[in-house]
Amino acid sequence: MNKTKQRIEAFFFTNKGGVRSNNEDGLVIPGTLISDLSMAIPESYHGEVAHAIFCVADGIGGEQKGEVAAQLVLTHLRDHYLEVADEESFIKVVYGAKDQLEAYVKKNPDSSNLGCTLAGVIIQEDKAHVFNIGDCRVYRINGKFFERITKDHSVVQHLLEEGVITEDEMRYHPRKNIVTSSISGDGIKDSINVWFKTMVLRDQDMFFICSDGIWECFSQDELEMIYEKHPGYAFCEKVLIASLARQSSDNVTAILLSTSQT
Repeated sequence: MNKTKQRIEAFFFTNKGGVRSNNEDGLVIPGTLISDLSMAIPESYHGEVAHAIFCVADGIGGEQKGEVAAQLVLTHLRDHYLEVADEESFIKVVYGAKDQLEAYVKKNPDSSNLGCTLAGVIIQEDKAHVFNIGDCRVYRINGKFFERITKDHSVVQHLLEEGVITEDEMRYHPRKNIVTSSISGDGIKDSINVWFKTMVLRDQDMFFICSDGIWECFSQDELEMIYEKHPGYAFCEKVLIASLARQSSDNVTAILLSTSQT
């Protein structure tokens, strides 16, 4: 039986941003894992796949080696995403990544609590498994509109749901960086909250995956305006240039992913 393949076009970058001295973000696309690197310009990926993972991770902990956590978690997801068929199997893979962090902390006690947040899309034939842990995000692009699919695990997301602040006010709130879920080497057994949804891929579906450094730097309206004028590779290029010009206070990482059935 032939597997349904998707023709994939993806543009991506990760950069330390306008202020930070190092990059604790990382990303995975088919055949490539980028970690602890600051890219000057976006790169592109083209391929036909039945099964693939596109994922962004944001290391947390600063001096606690966030970039190490991002690399360990992304490596584990890259090596085990084929085991994901539903939410239950995804959670199992996630806790396998957590085990990697716990093992690292045992060998490096000065790295206690290292961890990361992440978001991504696993393509499985005609389906997309969309996920996040923490405040990295996945948007689905409908025409020129960005629809946020994932739900942040954060204090400001809770305030949004309570009606205390607006979506745009999340970007400036003093508690915007407090996440309520991450994959961490914290020694706590059931510490991860996962957002997971399986969607049927529409022909020419498009997704935008990003770390919190991006959505804190740009409102949704701004992203839509840039995308309308500069689709494809140019969108990632403009977003990267603008985030650096705005002296983004966090690392910035993004993947623009388009799919079409072969």
